[in-house]
This record gives sequence, structure tokens and C-alpha cells, in this order.
Amino acid sequence: MHFSGIELYNFGIYKGQHNIELIDQRKKKNITLVGGMNGRGKTTILDAIFLCLYGRKAIEYIVGKKEAYNKVLKDRINKSADDKTTHVKITMVMDDDEDTIISITRTWAQTDSKITTDLIVEKNGIEDTYLSENWEYYVEELIPYGIAKFFFFDNEKISQIADDDAFDKIKDSIKSVMGVTTVETLCAHIEKIRKDKNASLKKTSAPALTKESEELSTAIEECETKIRNLYAQRAALVPELEKTTNKLEETEQSFWKKGGNLGLNHDDIIRDQHELKDKESALKEQAIALASNPATPICLCKKLAVTTYNEIMSNEESRAVKYSYPIISKLYKSLLEEFKGSYSASTDSYKTLSKLVTAQLKKLEGEIGSEAVNAITPLAKSLMEKFISEDITRISSEAISIVSEIEKVITALEQLEVHLSSSAEKNDTVKLLNEIKELQAKKTELETEISRCDDQIHSAQFEKEQIERQLNKVLLKIASNADTSDDNVRIIEYSTMTLDVMHEFVHRLQTQKVDILEKNITSCFRFLAQKQAIITSIIIDPETLDITLKDYKGGVLLKDQLSAGEKQMFAISILWGLALSSGYKLPVIIDTPMARLDSAHRSNFINKYLPNASSQVIVLSTDEEINGKYLDDIKAYVNKAYTLIYNDSEKCSTIEPGYFGGGYNDL
Repeated sequence: MHFSGIELYNFGIYKGQHNIELIDQRKKKNITLVGGMNGRGKTTILDAIFLCLYGRKAIEYIVGKKEAYNKVLKDRINKSADDKTTHVKITMVMDDDEDTIISITRTWAQTDSKITTDLIVEKNGIEDTYLSENWEYYVEELIPYGIAKFFFFDNEKISQIADDDAFDKIKDSIKSVMGVTTVETLCAHIEKIRKDKNASLKKTSAPALTKESEELSTAIEECETKIRNLYAQRAALVPELEKTTNKLEETEQSFWKKGGNLGLNHDDIIRDQHELKDKESALKEQAIALASNPATPICLCKKLAVTTYNEIMSNEESRAVKYSYPIISKLYKSLLEEFKGSYSASTDSYKTLSKLVTAQLKKLEGEIGSEAVNAITPLAKSLMEKFISEDITRISSEAISIVSEIEKVITALEQLEVHLSSSAEKNDTVKLLNEIKELQAKKTELETEISRCDDQIHSAQFEKEQIERQLNKVLLKIASNADTSDDNVRIIEYSTMTLDVMHEFVHRLQTQKVDILEKNITSCFRFLAQKQAIITSIIIDPETLDITLKDYKGGVLLKDQLSAGEKQMFAISILWGLALSSGYKLPVIIDTPMARLDSAHRSNFINKYLPNASSQVIVLSTDEEINGKYLDDIKAYVNKAYTLIYNDSEKCSTIEPGYFGGGYNDL
């Protein structure tokens, strides 16, 4: 079957009438997107579906605890509505030859302080009185309540499945899928009938057998009381364990934030600190020694020293020209006189040569400066050359190295100071460590207590079963000794035999179906999980229904070894496996689809789960969950889309076509 429409009238945040049209899978387009910001009414739609289908039964799912039915209905009447009448209508199409259409309309209204309710079921548009009066039973055949939560679920809530160490929250669901719950309910009714008939028969039975049956009945009641007390004790320990675990995590984080084991090695840190301070002193002494070098101060005025040296060299050249000028001038004049002997003064060659000689002499004369004031000795000149070419580079390199080392030492000292101050000295760190040890011990103690409760519960249940077998034998003896014409005898005999058969049937049924369920859940997890091999198999005990995870080595895998995303995928795998094992083909409705999933698991969820979860998938999502790449990935599977728009002035939401302004409604 599939849903073809959801109608809300004055329900919760929705004022007036609002409709969501739905279709079954059209080719591969099986997804309907309903987008809305937080608080805009996504979960309200899921609550409306449960309330419409199951009435009173839905209260515990919606509210999370037992609460008065009328109060739940009253709280869901829109506060701004002109009238105080509310209804939710769901229309579904059956998978039969006629495509029968069933419509369920649950209406309630507030008159004075009272809430009046009404339920109308229509078949192919015509009211069916029989279905309306017996809907509570009919819906259990159509969509059993115990199975509905595998198909309609809040992804944030199902994370509790993976967080529950004993998987107690899922055991009832497993029983529902296997049909065990129905058998157990039947057994409880038969047991009640047998007790009533046995009470009438005791008046005429043998005193010894009557006494024995009473003692056995009392023993059974004591076992039941013990089991209830153990469950209550266990229920009280679980939140205490969660509280201790959270406190342990907080303390461990505080321990590492305050220095962690650095605080425990306080003496070693002090020793390292002294060594660094000694190194700092040695480096400072090297710096002082380097600063005491006569050449070091000149390094501070390197540019001036180079300029001075260049001026000295320039003056040296000027002096050389001055002293060589008379000799050069005499040589030039002698050369010119020799040339004149070969060529007359009037020739062009002589004139040209004369001009060249005169120009060269004037140039040399121009290079002769005033008397040099920076004249130094050759030794001083040599020392300056060595200083500029070697000493400046060496001293600068040494200075840079010393400064760098000192900075490193100072940084290391500062880091040690931070660790020493943030760790609040050795005593505070040890105090945190002791607190961690105490919490770990308490956690272990609580886990042991919970395990002890589980063992005692199993033991008490086994003891109860043994006593029940003894009681059955005694009751049969009482029946065999009684008047065979008495109907009570016949009823007791047949009810006792029926109970024996039913208990054996439950055992065989669980054994048979557990294997199928194990394979379905394992297959779903492998299909969805990012790390394909982290869980190689899932084992379910056919007696206790305890779930054990196996890794690739065949060892037990603790749930603590799974990441938050893997736990969420594991929880989804359990629901998906249960849905597949149930044999029902129903729509899937998911609220808050991306809860606790990282990017890798989100991609798997979008591309693997949603297209394959059912032929009709309704996704209630925020704009931060299915958007961007994820929206593009899912686009090919979307057949319709809606957005929940909030009207701040009226404090109400409306259901509009399209997905956050996109054009996905026409896909």
C-alpha cells in the first residue's frame, strides 16, 4: 500500500486546512521532499500520521511517556484557529486488484473543558461503518503498531537503539516482526482464563494438589515480582551509567586540557626548565663575549666602515696620480718632441697627437685632489680589508645564531611555564587523574551491576518457566481427578496443552526467523556503512534476542568502537532489516534524516538508503540537511516537493509547493 494524501486541519502549528499530495513510485521517482526550518512543523506531520492511524496507542510514541489522551488532543488544536475543531485525514491505496482506497479521518473538538472525538473510515469514498467501529483491529492487520516505527521514524530518536548496550529497546520490535508479540498476548489471555477456571476447580480438588498448585502459583508470582524489581533496578542503573560515562568523558577532556600527563611529570618539567635556563645563561655569555670583541661594535656601522674604506682607497689612487704626474708629464713631452722630429708642427698628424697628449695630461691633473686626510698605514689597510671581507660576515652569523638559539630557549621556557601554570601544579593533575580512576571504577561497577541484573533476570525467567511446567503438571492432575463432565476441567486441560505448544512454538519461531533477520540487518549495514568490513556479521541469540556484533577477525565488536555516524547507520540498518523481515511493503517516512551523520555517511544515506528504502519515501528535512550536492544527488528520485513556510504574524505554518524556492515540485 501507499499514501496518496495527508490532510491537516487546525492541527498543531497548521491553521486551517493543508494538503500534501503523494504518489507511489513512478519509475524510479519514489521520494517526496518536505522541507522546513526547525520548529516549522516537520515532526508535527509525523505525529499527525501516528495519531490518525493509532489514536491512543500513538501517545507514548509522540510524547515519549504516558499521558492523558484528551490532553494530547487538546494540546494539538491550533491556538489561533477560529474554531476549536481539528482533524487529520490520511488516504491510502491498497495493493489489491481493485486498488481500494481507504481514507481515515480522526476528528476532535473542544467544547468547554471536554474533548469530543470521532473516527470515520471510508472505503472508495463511501463511509464504512464496520471499519470505523473496528479500525483499531483492522489497522493492526494493515500496519501493525509494533512494526510502524520501522517505517515511520525520527532519525534522531533511533540513535537510542545504537546507544542501548543491551538492545532492550529493540527486542520488543524484533518480537513484533517475528509475530512473537501476538503469540505472547494470546498466551497471557489463555493463562488468565486458566487461572479463573482453576480457581473454580480448586474447591472440589484434593487438598494436597490444591496446596501444591497454590504454592507453585505463589512461586510464579514471586518470580514475576523479582523480574519486575530487577528490571526496575536495571532501569535505574542505566541512566546512572550514562551520567557516569558523560562525567568521565568531561573529566578526561579537562585532564588533557590542563596538561594531561605533563602534570604528572611535574618534576621532569622543572628539571627541563632548569636545563633550558642554564642553556639560556650560556648563550647570553656567548653574546656578551661576542659583543666584547673590538670588531663587533663596528659591525653595527657596517655601511659607514665600507664607505670609509672606499674613500681611503680613492685617496690612495689620488695620491698615486699626484706623485706620478710629473714623470708622466715629462714622458708625454719627450714623446711629443720625438714625434716633432719626424713630422713638422704644421702637419695634421702632429696637431692630432699634440691634442691627445694635452687632453691626457689635463685629465691626470684633474684627478689630483687635495692632500688626503684619511691616509692610513698599510697594516691598517690590511686589517680593514680583512674586517670587511671576513669579520663582518662571521660576527653577524654568530650573532644571528646566538639570537635564534636564545629565542628558541625562551619559547620552550614559555611553553613549560604554560604547562606548569595550566596544569595547576602536580597536585591538581593528580587529583584529576584520581577522579578519572574513580569514575572508571564506578563505570565498571555499574556495568557489572547491569550485567548481574541481566543474568538474574534470565535466571528468574528460567526459574519461572520451570515452575510453570510443574504447575501445568499439577493442574492436569487436578483436572484428571475432577469430574470429567465439568467444563472447567476440559478448559484447563486444553489451555495447559495449548500453552505448552505455544511456548514451544515461540522458541521454534524465534530460532527460525532470527537467522533471516541476522542476514537482513548485516546486509543492510554492509550496504550503507562507509567502512564495509567493520562489521562482518550480526548475531542474534534466539532465546534472549541479545545482539552481538562481530568484526573481521570473528571477535566481538563493542559499539564504543563505532563512530557516531556508524552507530546511526547501524540503527538505520536494524530498522531496515526489521522492515524487510516483516514482509510488509509500506511507505517510509523519515524525520531529521541526517541526524549525527558525517559527510561520508550522509552521501551513503542519500545515494543508497533513500532510493532503496521503499517505493514511497517521504523525507522531512531542513535546508541544512538535504541541500547542495545532496540535493543534486537525490534530484533524480524526487517526484514532489513541499516547503513549510512560517507566518510570524499568525504564528502558523503553511505547506507550499517546491523545495526552499527550487523547482523540484515539477520533477
